[in-house]
Amino acid sequence: MKFGILILLIVCCSAVTKPTVDQYYITFIKGKAVLAKTKQTLKIGDVLTGEDKIIFDVKSSKISCINAVRGRFDIKPVSSKSGGENELFAILKSGLIPAASNYSLSTRSIVFEGYDPAIYFAATETQGRVLVFEQQPFLIKSLYKLDESNFFFIQFEENGIKTTKRIRSNGQNLFFSKDNFIATNGQPAQSVSLCYQTYENGHTSSSIVVDFQPAVTTVAEIEIAVSLIKKIYIRKDKKEIKSAIINHLLENYGKIGAEELSKIL
Repeated sequence: MKFGILILLIVCCSAVTKPTVDQYYITFIKGKAVLAKTKQTLKIGDVLTGEDKIIFDVKSSKISCINAVRGRFDIKPVSSKSGGENELFAILKSGLIPAASNYSLSTRSIVFEGYDPAIYFAATETQGRVLVFEQQPFLIKSLYKLDESNFFFIQFEENGIKTTKRIRSNGQNLFFSKDNFIATNGQPAQSVSLCYQTYENGHTSSSIVVDFQPAVTTVAEIEIAVSLIKKIYIRKDKKEIKSAIINHLLENYGKIGAEELSKIL
């Protein structure tokens, strides 16, 4: 009898501790996504399984997820008519698309003196998409003078209305806010111009430094996804984990500098 109980305990423990290959942890959501069976809005950190049906709000929506065995995937909606209306949905097991893994990041400089915005925000490696952290110091090179009369500002046009917003600075640090990229109608700008105003010999002039597509978020949101990737990939080596994090950030948000990356790894 005792032997039988022992066997039962071993079987139960094995069932609890055995990792499942059917769990996918959400690391990024673009737009709004709802889990059909619960009607709950999905968020970063939620777990999906193969049979789950996801309802999306718009066709450009996307979910990125990670599986301990299979790696990183994207899930995008397909269109289907339901009750006379088009429904945007995806069934996880049939909608998994392998995530891009071809990004890389240059190493940190031994002596970092700041970024040149004209080069940094051009973001050729991510087609102009740039990850912008809210209220975090962004150090720029001293060749750009910053004071009350010399400053950077964001400019964009939405629905024929031009919006201009000054970027707060302290020393050689810029501090971006979400409001810098919000139009008068409350919608975030998809593409903006980073501009610079100078004052010299009594004359003021301004020019466009570079155009880019901002992906504005908080350090806290990024840290949730980074911690999740580290947890799911706990059995992988550090190089592979770092590569997964870099590819996740550059694919889903945009360019991130080596200095900024070092603060969240």
